[in-house]
Order: sequence, then structure tokens, then C-alpha cells
Amino acid sequence: MGRLAGCLLLVSLAAEANLQCPVPAGYEVPPPGTVSAANRKRLTPAIARAAERRRIEPALVHAVIAAESGFNPVAVSGDGAVGLMQLMPVTAGDYGAVDLCDPIANLDIGTEHLARLLRQYRNISHALAAYNAGEGTMARQRRRVTYEETRRFVVRAIKYYWQYKGTPSPPVAGG
Repeated sequence: MGRLAGCLLLVSLAAEANLQCPVPAGYEVPPPGTVSAANRKRLTPAIARAAERRRIEPALVHAVIAAESGFNPVAVSGDGAVGLMQLMPVTAGDYGAVDLCDPIANLDIGTEHLARLLRQYRNISHALAAYNAGEGTMARQRRRVTYEETRRFVVRAIKYYWQYKGTPSPPVAGG
């Protein structure tokens, strides 16, 4: 099967409301709106490796996962985003992903995508907005994403980022 056909198959499968990832051994499924501390702890070494390979801060990867899925490895959104980093199958296909239900594969592809967006936008808020809403939306809306869901995601992710860096809030200029 060609790459395009494979990506289209992944998109159509993920779009089905019945798509479910099996719960990997040793992981828990946190209730919606919560973050699994156990899954976060389990994934910390893999996050550190993936972040180091892509030269981004592990705290930012932790923040994206917390904001996107709450560290739920089997999360599937109504739009078809899958796994820890809530990757759309077509986006993941650009990086060669095969099994988005595999937490480590999902983490690796999601971290690679995030690193590329950080290089492209050179601004954490813009990169996070592009991660959540898509690059096409960022281009159409001239980097001012008006989607309320995306705006909430960016605020939530940045809050987690500062928390995971060990800082309760961003430093205040001049003080």
C-alpha cells in the first residue's frame, strides 16, 4: 500500500467514533480532565530521551502531554487525534508513525513534530497553537488563532510548562 493510501486509511480509521486503543500493560487510564501522575512518572525517562534528541525542554513535552491527554495513552478525541500527544494520523504519517496507540511511538513522533513547530514559529505560544489547531489554521488566521479550544489549550499547556519547570508562574519582567 502506498504512503498516501496508508495515511488516508489511518485518517479514516481514526475518524471512526469506535476507534479504541488497547491499554498498554502498566499504564492507567485517568479520568477525563485529570493528569495521571503514575503514567507521567513512568514516561519521564522516555520523555527526557525524546526531548534531548530534539533539543527541547522535557518540561515542555510533559506540558503538552498533560494538556492534550492528561498522560492517557489511549485517549482518542472526537476529531480523531490519538494517544498521549493527541496526534492526528495524517500529521503522524508525515513522520512515518505506524502505531499511534503505542505510547513511546506516539511520544517520539509528537516530540519531533513539536520540535519542528518550535523551530518554525520561534515562539512557544505560536508553536503550541499550531500543534493544537494545525499549521493551516495558523497561516489562515495570521498566527492569531481564534478557536476558543486552542486558546484554552495554549494557556493550559503554558501553565503546566511553568509548573513542570518548577516555577509557579512566568518570571515578571524587571522584578
